[in-house]
Amino acid sequence: MAKEEDELMAGAAGLEEQSLAAAPAGQKVRITGYRGGRMLRARLLALGLNLGVEVNVLQNNRGLIIVGLNGGRVALGRGISQKILTEPTAD
Repeated sequence: MAKEEDELMAGAAGLEEQSLAAAPAGQKVRITGYRGGRMLRARLLALGLNLGVEVNVLQNNRGLIIVGLNGGRVALGRGISQKILTEPTAD
């Protein structure tokens, strides 16, 4: 099972996969994986950014990325957002 989890964390989802930092403002994306260690995963899970969660990119400029999640907002730095792998949703 650890191998399957590692594959999910590595983000083996598909060709449309991109980092959260590359998503433009106004786009809705689904989190498909992480490029980081267990501490990064623990921090993102604490923020509610679990695998499979859909978030709205509210703002993406310079260093700060703000995403809408469950009626709230989460601000992320550019470095962390580059380690979050996403795919655009159909909505």
